[in-house]
Amino acid sequence: MERAPVASSKERPFSIGQLTRLVKGTLEGLPRMYVVGEISNFKRAGSGHWYFSLKDAEAQVRCNMWRSAAARVPFQPADGAEVLVSGSLNVYAPRGEYSLVVESMEELGKGRLRQAFERLKARLQAEGLFDARHKKPLPLLPTRIGVVTSPTGAAIRDILRVLHQRFAGVQVLVFPARVQGEGAAEEIALGIGYLDARGDCDLIIAGRGGGSEEDLWCFNEEIVARAIFAAQTPIISAVGHEVDFTIADFCADLRAATPSNAAEIAIRSRLEYKQTLTVHLRNMERGMQRLLLRLRNRINISESHPIFVRVRNRLNDTARRLHEAEHRMDRAVTRKLSRAQMRLVEAGGRIRADRLSARARDLQGRLERAQTALEQLTAARLEKATAAAATLSLRLEDLSPLKVLNRGYAAVYNSKAQLVRRPDDVSFGEVLRLRLAEGEVRARVIDDAPPAIQENLFD
Repeated sequence: MERAPVASSKERPFSIGQLTRLVKGTLEGLPRMYVVGEISNFKRAGSGHWYFSLKDAEAQVRCNMWRSAAARVPFQPADGAEVLVSGSLNVYAPRGEYSLVVESMEELGKGRLRQAFERLKARLQAEGLFDARHKKPLPLLPTRIGVVTSPTGAAIRDILRVLHQRFAGVQVLVFPARVQGEGAAEEIALGIGYLDARGDCDLIIAGRGGGSEEDLWCFNEEIVARAIFAAQTPIISAVGHEVDFTIADFCADLRAATPSNAAEIAIRSRLEYKQTLTVHLRNMERGMQRLLLRLRNRINISESHPIFVRVRNRLNDTARRLHEAEHRMDRAVTRKLSRAQMRLVEAGGRIRADRLSARARDLQGRLERAQTALEQLTAARLEKATAAAATLSLRLEDLSPLKVLNRGYAAVYNSKAQLVRRPDDVSFGEVLRLRLAEGEVRARVIDDAPPAIQENLFD
């Protein structure tokens, strides 16, 4: 076994202090270095300094990071995280321990994403996409809400559940889109543009549930940011958990901590609306009462002003004059009516009773004369009509067949009650009716019949 060399008596040994100073000078003289390792025993002091260890499979080194440097780290370190740090070595002489004073820290595998995030954020912010003047107010009571998210994820279930609990009547229109991986950003931007172009959505929610930074990266894409900024419909960004921030959050009109929180922000419960309306109505009533009180006070003050006093006095004088004129007019009308009645009575008195009697007698005589003339005319016309009727009666009697029958003639009618004028009007054996001057007889036709038959006919 090889033994370590022993210093000779001529060699001067180092003291512990000398050795420590030699090591301190050597290590602290090294240039700034980059170290990769896994964080363990991470602690945050009340002063803001960080204390932790970096380790790998072979060794570990103690590290500290002062508050000023820790404030520049864009993420929250935790045990087990693999990081890339830069710093310099420091030796604590009293204990002979060395440590790494860390000046910067990046998450391995996420450093490039974080840098890309910061670059895009700075550029879009410079363009004004995050300015508050572009933020649109959310509707008080949306009737239809559009949602851009995965149709199978937990986010849509949380959104629908909360919306139904708070206001069951609201309509939800879902645009299915991938929310991670290649092509997800394009689908999200397409969904936002589609729902905005429809024009019937009062509000749009775009988001997804929690995940790693790589999972949420599609909401950090520029195409999504510009689609949100260009939309005319108010948009709520609901990506990941409360600690997750994306470019979409800065561009949206409002950021929600989670998808469930977005639904809570989008619409209030029926009870909240009722309470709000009650408060508004009460405030309106109080405001109207205060306004009426102020107006009443102003009217009272105005009434006492000299100008209004003079106007009121003039109005009272005018009303009094009108009242007097009305009385004068009533009296004048009454006098005129009285005079008219008197004139009417005087005119009636001037019609004498004897003149009325003479007029009545004259009319009575005229009526009697007219009645006598009418009776004479009626008698003359009746006599003339009677004579004419007698003449017509004599002429009718001369023409009557009964007068011929009185001279022994008869009128013969066949079996059809027709007057017989010719032999052809009867047939053999037909019974005839003979009309005499007094009564009728019947006869049967026997001309041209054999004597035996003729005899039988009369049997």
